Amino acid sequence: MQFVVQPLDPFRVVQRISFYSFIFTCFGETMRAMTIQITSRQSNVLAFIRARIERDGQAPTLEEIGEALGIGNVSAVLKHVRSLEAKGRLTMEPNRARSIRLVHESDPLDADTLELPLIGRIAAGEPLFSENRIDRTLRVSRWAFRLRPDYLVRVVGHSMRDEGILDQDIVGVHATPVARHGQVVAARLDGDRFTIKRLHLKGDVIRLLPNSPGFHPIDPDPTEDFAIEGLFAGLLRSG
Repeated sequence: MQFVVQPLDPFRVVQRISFYSFIFTCFGETMRAMTIQITSRQSNVLAFIRARIERDGQAPTLEEIGEALGIGNVSAVLKHVRSLEAKGRLTMEPNRARSIRLVHESDPLDADTLELPLIGRIAAGEPLFSENRIDRTLRVSRWAFRLRPDYLVRVVGHSMRDEGILDQDIVGVHATPVARHGQVVAARLDGDRFTIKRLHLKGDVIRLLPNSPGFHPIDPDPTEDFAIEGLFAGLLRSG
């Protein structure tokens, strides 16, 4: 099973939720008139900052943001961060290397929603949050997920059908390189393939297990580019 995004379309418990019970619109459609909107690029910057704080407990540097998003000029990164500060999404403390602090929104709507990038196809060696891999940004209910997701991907395939993860579901991924035996993970194979499977660890042996008849386990080659990108956080399903 691979994750892809169709053009014009970013634990054991699988949370199913029907279309009428979650907020799932393109960014900005449900925002109140008084809310200051941010650009797609600024949304990507904000999503990356949130993901790093969730993972590491501290904000990334401007250089780390630029590297993750494919922005080569630090001054350009600073411009985006300053714009987010002016729009009330974060603050920067002077004279500190990791000076970014997120502002907790008081808007009741924002308190119940997340703005997440929907990730498209992945090219080898390309940063996860690079501009040409963000299909669009979506607003979703935070209560649709067991873990807080950092980004979304669309499932294509049936290898996890008996796990309750179906073709065309939109899966939330909690970004982390660490996972335990038995958890459902999002993994990168050969540098350019994403897959969702149950992680099986036995000593130094890693296997990625499907949960549907007719599909075989994946045994990552120790010499290939392999990484755990995150944990399955829950899913959204229309219809």
